[in-house]
Amino acid sequence: PRYAPDSQLQQHPIRDTAVQHLTQKPFETEKMISFIQVQHRLPLRYTICFYALILSSFNHKHATSFAQSTSPGGELAFFKTPQMAANITHRQDVCDLYDGIRNGTLTLKDSLRGRQLNILMGAYEDAFFRYSPTEGIDPDYPGIAAILLDELARRAGFTWRNSFGIYTEPKGEEFNESWNDVLFWGIEAYDLSVDWWSRNIERLMQGVAYTQEWYDASIILIGKKQERQEQSQKSRRLKVEDAWNWLKPFSLEVWATTLGTVVLSGLVFQILEHLNGNRGDRKWFVWWSENLFLSAINATQAYEYGKPKGMPSKIFAFSMALWSLILTATYTANLASLLVENAPPQVRIIETIQEAVVFGHPICTWDGTNSDSYIKTFFPEAIRKPKKTLEEMYKGLHEEECRFAVEVIQQWLINQHVERFNPDCDLEWVGGNGKVVSASAAGFATSTDAGYKCTGLIRDVINIHMEEMIYDGFLRDSWEVENSLTKEVDCNSYKPQQFLNNNLKSNTGTDDTGERRRRLEVTKRRLEVAKKYKSQHDDGLLGGSGTHRRLKASSKSAASSVGAAEAEQPGESSSQMELPAMLGTFFIHWAFMLWAIIAGVIKKYYRENYKHKKVIVATRKDHATKEEQPGGSSNETENYEETTRMKEELQWQMEDLLHTFQRSKATLIKEQDELQWKMDQLKGVLNETTTTSRNHRHHDSTHDDSLRSL
Repeated sequence: PRYAPDSQLQQHPIRDTAVQHLTQKPFETEKMISFIQVQHRLPLRYTICFYALILSSFNHKHATSFAQSTSPGGELAFFKTPQMAANITHRQDVCDLYDGIRNGTLTLKDSLRGRQLNILMGAYEDAFFRYSPTEGIDPDYPGIAAILLDELARRAGFTWRNSFGIYTEPKGEEFNESWNDVLFWGIEAYDLSVDWWSRNIERLMQGVAYTQEWYDASIILIGKKQERQEQSQKSRRLKVEDAWNWLKPFSLEVWATTLGTVVLSGLVFQILEHLNGNRGDRKWFVWWSENLFLSAINATQAYEYGKPKGMPSKIFAFSMALWSLILTATYTANLASLLVENAPPQVRIIETIQEAVVFGHPICTWDGTNSDSYIKTFFPEAIRKPKKTLEEMYKGLHEEECRFAVEVIQQWLINQHVERFNPDCDLEWVGGNGKVVSASAAGFATSTDAGYKCTGLIRDVINIHMEEMIYDGFLRDSWEVENSLTKEVDCNSYKPQQFLNNNLKSNTGTDDTGERRRRLEVTKRRLEVAKKYKSQHDDGLLGGSGTHRRLKASSKSAASSVGAAEAEQPGESSSQMELPAMLGTFFIHWAFMLWAIIAGVIKKYYRENYKHKKVIVATRKDHATKEEQPGGSSNETENYEETTRMKEELQWQMEDLLHTFQRSKATLIKEQDELQWKMDQLKGVLNETTTTSRNHRHHDSTHDDSLRSL
């Protein structure tokens, strides 16, 4: 009571507002106090004190009858003029007010006091004016546009609630009706068009004048939240099966065939050595172990066969080198492809509208608005998806018809907390808060008429009071109330699963229409899709092809690897090489090994048979030549044949000795090393013995001298 005596309470205009809210919404105390505080610019303690006094002193019946007779709300549109009707105007002539301003009987600030303005209000869906065709203006909260207009009317002294008309969304391009057309018609038909009209060159050239801005209409880009690369890398955890990734490039059948081919190659190399007589004094198991080791090393492309001698060995060496080259190249390529597939997705973060346009992402717009015109004019190459309403634009974004959407800042600050626009809190301001596509502001609109009906005077008076409302904080407080009343989802503390569970609990058995349950099911599906989406390359998000190129060594894939990669089939899980694709590689090596064995057998047979026959034939030819010479005798012929036979035997013995020497060369070198080591040991022992003997002789000579002297 010390803050507000009863006499002041009865006379204060807050009384009317408090009684109205007490009568119609007696339990919404918090909203009522916020509304009173914004309407009358009172400290919070005064507001609460006034409200308490009203609750205790006013009779409810009296308050109800008083509210029915004096409270605002429920007014229906006075003007029923059809939207876009030609040659019908309700714009008033206020040129007479200029005379009073010039002669000093009126001030510009108060020149509209006592006048009734004909106002055009936007009453479409999601407008800032809450109006129903049957119930009129919302008595609880008429919207920030009506709040601002009420405050302007209170300060300037004019009225508007009994002389306004409404308009709805334009019909669209198919009916050749846009938001610009509605604006141009509205400023000619009414004194003031109340909405958030953005400035642009086309509108200014058509004679549109704007009041002081009350709305931030800067164009921004919004879209689904883009997962940052750091987060996707952190989400990658080491798994036990990752230790066996090196086996994944080949299937189990290919690995088994590779191992069998290595063993077979060692066996073939041993057969070729046997045919050439290169066994030496090695035991069979040692010989086989050495050849198997050499084949395994050669399979890794580390050539260890030395310089091959003879055609069979050269064929085998070439086959082994070619096979190991193809095998290791195929393994390396498939391993690289596998690592790329399992790596965290490389996320391309879109930060600007220029990037969205360059990478061909569809962009939803609100058809006919200033933001839609801006994109159409300055980004003609953009994939634009115009929508008739704001809700349809957000729907296209959630259903992934569009990757991004064009919004304005003030609308986004509200819609991001509205459930039907952002139910999962998965939308974000692209580029972060502060990055805009085009800076702009919006206000009410009038005609630039300064001489015909002098409508410019109305704009000037409103600008004065609007500046005062900005200066004293009324506009800021009004936006706080608007945001708090429309906020449905707190995305700052949003947890998708918790939000889903809470809604499911509150939805059990209480949904008659099924609409809420349907929305929750859609939310569930979106969450599941989002989880799957994290592990896949999306064409729009990553800017890539969305498929993984298969690096396989088969002829079919090699021929097509230069061109576009085929899309991955749903059942294909990895780039693992199967045996049918690798069978040709193994067949080539097997064929060459068979060829080498055949060549070795032929060479051995030729050496043991045909070469001996050629020597005999050559010997007989020489013998025939000597018989034809004069003076030859039979004894000489016999001696010559015997000598030739002995020479042939000696030649074969020499060849055997040569092979034996080649086989024993390593053994001889080893024995030589052992003998050298033994000789060094013997030299050491001999030196020690010599030293000891000398010591003994010296001792004996000393003993003899002693005896001799004794």
